[in-house]
Amino acid sequence: MNELELTIASIKIQPFKDIYQMNVAFDKGTIFKQLDKPWVMYHE
Repeated sequence: MNELELTIASIKIQPFKDIYQMNVAFDKGTIFKQLDKPWVMYHE
């Protein structure tokens, strides 16, 4: 038997409010405007 560890995730329920239209959501990667955060890369 494999020695894989189980992982438990705690995920907050996201209310369906302030959502993107489907064509915009596919481009953004999320339907929720609150979860649409900019990706910031820090490089010295």
